[in-house]
Amino acid sequence: MKLYQTSFIVLIVTAFSFGCSSEPNKIQVPISGQMKVDSSLDSSGDYSGIELLIAFQTAEGALQDTVFYARTDEDGFYSGVATIDERDIYPVIISRNSNTFGVINMIIAEGDTVELNAELPNVSGTFTLSSYENDAYKTYNRLERNFNRVALFINAGAIGSDSVEVELQKWSDLYWTFHNDKEGTLAADNAATSALSLLQGWNDSLMMQRMDSLLTKDKRISNSVRQLGVHYHAETGGLDAAISFLDSLETISDSNEERMNIRMTKVEVLFDSARTEQVSELLAQFKTDYSSNENVMQWANNVEYDLDVLAPGQRFPDFQLQTTTGSIASNESFAGAPFLIEITRLDNPLYQEQFERTVAIYQIYRSFGLKVLTVPIYSSETRVNAFFQERTKLWDVVQPGSFDVDQFLDLYNINQLPTRFLINDKGEIIRRYEGTEYDEIVRGLQQIITQQETES
Repeated sequence: MKLYQTSFIVLIVTAFSFGCSSEPNKIQVPISGQMKVDSSLDSSGDYSGIELLIAFQTAEGALQDTVFYARTDEDGFYSGVATIDERDIYPVIISRNSNTFGVINMIIAEGDTVELNAELPNVSGTFTLSSYENDAYKTYNRLERNFNRVALFINAGAIGSDSVEVELQKWSDLYWTFHNDKEGTLAADNAATSALSLLQGWNDSLMMQRMDSLLTKDKRISNSVRQLGVHYHAETGGLDAAISFLDSLETISDSNEERMNIRMTKVEVLFDSARTEQVSELLAQFKTDYSSNENVMQWANNVEYDLDVLAPGQRFPDFQLQTTTGSIASNESFAGAPFLIEITRLDNPLYQEQFERTVAIYQIYRSFGLKVLTVPIYSSETRVNAFFQERTKLWDVVQPGSFDVDQFLDLYNINQLPTRFLINDKGEIIRRYEGTEYDEIVRGLQQIITQQETES
């Protein structure tokens, strides 16, 4: 089950970022501003030829579709219209004479008007970005930073256990207030997710009360909030309760796209629970209903491949990969031990953000035999060395250039980075985890430990 990131990140939109839209109408948003050049770089006062580009790319860097393009005049002014399918965070690449000077993340949303100004060469240090959506997100980011400081103290044990729930309640309330104040913005949606997730596991009644409030107002909830509801119902009433929850969301929704996304979530929940027969039946109906949607059909075909090759309980496909130490990592080398294999780009901001958490998981569970293998995609030996220059390398990393990347991605049906597979000590797949699904990894590890204790 996929969870969306709630932080501003510098990220080129790639083919690994998959989204579906069944709505034919495009959203058009005006973007304008002024780009200047510091006199130390160009003293002519001619600011023309600065380009601003938002484009989808493949992982190899080939352009697929342009969302926005503008070029400055002599005074540095530019304007244009971005054409998008849905509100989201988009990266604006700013360049001149084929030299990229910066990438700025921008929220583009229906009904908004965006102004972006900056000065070359220090784009990241000089830019100003203004619109209703982007201004709301700046405020949300400040709230996030303040909470993250508190979270560091909580994780370090600097806040007494009796006070932790008080702090979580306080910050949940702050996020919820922000959501109500900025209702309708992307920032408000993210704040609602934060408000509910901070309550998960210790104040579920308030979490579900606030979820009901969201549904009453909008008849819909974000993917992340929906996942919280699925987890709650699965833990309190089992898989059938979680499916009933999704059925209820589908019934009340007045959006065709929302209903489609709910059905996709249902397929993923059943797939993760190894209900392969039900998944096959749902997929068959799904492909009939959405046969004209190319993106959705691609998703359905991917799930069908996973059912055949990568479903929970299946043996993990055989592999042999050379590591940076010269050893060979394979099914045989990991035999008898659970292992986590992670496929990622090392320059992926989400992976870099998650790395310390992977270290923590490894240090906790290696006493149960856990091993980890990192497969760096589209990397080089220099980049691998640079990545671990300031990080401790506790497990094996596959040698860049020692394997066919495209063939590897096809074999393991990789659609999002990072992607991780957890395999038990018998070589069987526990689950695949995409993006931010770290809590699920811990649950999978606990499942493995329980199995080992039962068998011993």
